[in-house]
Amino acid sequence: MLNFHLSRKPRDVGLITSPGKLKSFTMALAAQNTEMAQLIQLHGIADMQPWKAEPFTKLIGSIASQQLSIKAAHTIFSRVLKRFSDNQNTLVPEKIAQARTEDLRACGLSNAKSRYCIGIANAVVDSDINLNTLNKKSADDALNELILLKGVGKWTAEMFLIFAIGHKDIFAVDDLGLQKGVQFLLQRDSLPDKKIMLGYAEQWQPYRSIASWYLWRLVESNNNKDI
Repeated sequence: MLNFHLSRKPRDVGLITSPGKLKSFTMALAAQNTEMAQLIQLHGIADMQPWKAEPFTKLIGSIASQQLSIKAAHTIFSRVLKRFSDNQNTLVPEKIAQARTEDLRACGLSNAKSRYCIGIANAVVDSDINLNTLNKKSADDALNELILLKGVGKWTAEMFLIFAIGHKDIFAVDDLGLQKGVQFLLQRDSLPDKKIMLGYAEQWQPYRSIASWYLWRLVESNNNKDI
């Protein structure tokens, strides 16, 4: 049983860099919003571990997983890891930068994704971007830097900032799961538009990344009820 007290004074300190910080931020979110408090009580502390993510590996994994089922993405990315990682199961940028498109396609990636991965690897090797220092930048600055990489759209960058960097106040309005989550909360017959979503999500600041995790769980729970 999680215990928290309602408050209207959110704390805003740092990134999600440890289990302790994740719990602290989650409890602060629960304390300032009753809706989220109920979801947190139901699902427990969010299963997010950005402090364990290796940025380059996480970003290539995001590219590989785009528009694929979880099972297919896992199978393909496992092949990429086997061929281009070090002994710690971490992708090596130099190995991918030196690869041919055909090498990545042999792992199951599409031609476009193969080119994107090689391009990102080259950007890292050439120091056009330093993924390991994005945690020192604001979310907006980091996002703007990421979307300069071909193949990295706004949604991919936002997911990277949440799950690889640990930014706690990202709200991806283009995410269908979040749209459905807000729809459930508002008890609407149709998906809310972006303006409504952003307005409604203001009450979860500065913990909208964590709130997003609970919205995804809310959608999963409702989908399971329909099976």
